[in-house]
Amino acid sequence: MAKLRSFFPWFLAWLLVVFTAQMVDADDIWTALNYSVNGRLYRAEPFSKPCFTIYNGNLVSSDEAACSLVGADYTNNTVHVNEPVGYMYLQSEVCLSDPSDQCLLDPATTSTGVPSSYASCNQGSVPDYYIEVQSELDVAAGLEFAKANSMPLSIKNSGHDFMTRNSQKGSLALWLHKLKGMTYHDDFQPEGSNESVGRAMTVAAGELTGDVFEFASDHGSMILSGYSPTIALSGGYIQGGGHGVLAPVLGLAADRVVEFKIVTPDGVIRTANSHQNTDLFKALRGGGGGTFGVVLEATHRVEPVAPIAVAAIQLPSDITVDTSKDWIELQARESLRWGKDGWGGHVAGTYLTYMNPLPSIANLSDRGAAARESMRNATQFAQSVGGTSVVEVLPDWLDVWNKYGASVTSNSAGRIRLVTSRLLPQHLFASEEGITKVMEYVDEVYDLGFDPRELYVPVNAPFVANDAMERMPKGQPGTSVHPAWYNALWEISASVNVPWNATFDDRVRNLTALAKWTKLQEDLAGPGSGTYMNEANPFTQNWKDSWWGSHYEELLETKKKYDPDGLLKCWKCVGFEDADVESDRFKCMGKLQQAVDGNNA
Repeated sequence: MAKLRSFFPWFLAWLLVVFTAQMVDADDIWTALNYSVNGRLYRAEPFSKPCFTIYNGNLVSSDEAACSLVGADYTNNTVHVNEPVGYMYLQSEVCLSDPSDQCLLDPATTSTGVPSSYASCNQGSVPDYYIEVQSELDVAAGLEFAKANSMPLSIKNSGHDFMTRNSQKGSLALWLHKLKGMTYHDDFQPEGSNESVGRAMTVAAGELTGDVFEFASDHGSMILSGYSPTIALSGGYIQGGGHGVLAPVLGLAADRVVEFKIVTPDGVIRTANSHQNTDLFKALRGGGGGTFGVVLEATHRVEPVAPIAVAAIQLPSDITVDTSKDWIELQARESLRWGKDGWGGHVAGTYLTYMNPLPSIANLSDRGAAARESMRNATQFAQSVGGTSVVEVLPDWLDVWNKYGASVTSNSAGRIRLVTSRLLPQHLFASEEGITKVMEYVDEVYDLGFDPRELYVPVNAPFVANDAMERMPKGQPGTSVHPAWYNALWEISASVNVPWNATFDDRVRNLTALAKWTKLQEDLAGPGSGTYMNEANPFTQNWKDSWWGSHYEELLETKKKYDPDGLLKCWKCVGFEDADVESDRFKCMGKLQQAVDGNNA
């Protein structure tokens, strides 16, 4: 009976698509699809289109009032998240390999209104159409339509994506942001199991970080998620692994999920957990979003509400490069001890922000004395150069979030920003030789033009804290994130901002520099290292090994099992092949990949 229920939505969607297709002309298949999703199919047009008088080579009327709003909101993260064509990072919106195929404003002058009259707005990588998904029926209809019409399909949630997975030129997009709903469970029992996993929360795909934190707090709990208000917890974040500042104690988000509800490419709704569809369950815990199916919801283990220690230490904005290097070295020397003490957070060239849920440090009764002692060396350094240090203990995670996290990077949208990162193993930070290597890397990237004062390093590797692994429930299948996660400490990173009006040659130069930083990071991390696939260089050559290491072949088998026709394909996701770089489908990335590879040969 359960199998019949899971089959029915697909069958109904197929029936609607086929039946309505017979009612319209062959060239009006979109009308049929719109009918099958109850009128929730829309044309997708670039965010900045109201400011232009030429769109895809045709004369159109600009809209001064709408353009003014676009300009005012151009860098506003929240606005982009709530738009079906809003992308946090514009590499998902433009055709990176063709600078003429985009629809961008100069972010420095967006308040001036309409661009010059000869400027053209082109579609870039923005999908042609999108479905505003409100149920599994909408997903099944979209999958069936894409299959029947050989149509590329893309999956978009909040648009918080560095890797260009949430858009694709010429595609039909499934927009999941409207999938809302959360349920708290005192004692959650996964489907097919006779045992409980304890307290948990079921979170729909479209729910964002801040709302999830508030819901958990309302139920006396805290939940691990990312350190940004624009992350959808049950979306690509967790499917790529999902780190967070509490990870050294609680693990990755992928470690904590206990069940997924997903529509696989055959249109069937499946429940994946440690008792059924276990191969799919493992794949979804780190194998990447947009490739195994469309996740409708996920259920996550949560913790009882508890005090959290916070260290927010800031250096003056006018420090020298040498002072920044000394600060980075101090953090490198202290980070392993901090991790063992339970701290997780962010190392940076001019500050640090760390959080800690362990009672030995997060102690309200000692008024933060243990936390201050743990961070004493960093505090003394900061104060010696005129900086500030706040080390305190707050009653619960929501207080920490509201004070330190809710407004983070609230205006970082509206730019082409590409990143590269590498997981640095703990042993690097346990010896003088390793610390020397880290600082030599800082000098090398400085010589390539990277200012150490702009360094930003998530320090959110899982289970670094003493005895943290013992908190993991026994008997669960492992995750599919790169094995290097479980002996890592730093996720060292760098980024480039590509100017909105950069030529193709300019873009090649930018991304060639990023490739050089990637190689330096790989050399620093050493053999067997990997990266966080959600925050990686999309032009990495050895991407299968860098993203997943020894897990890739198993992930590929799971992909073939649930998506034998390759309906879901995205840039360097499981199932992508190197030959796809030269395909017309991925031309917006492929030409650049070939140029960067040529420069680094």
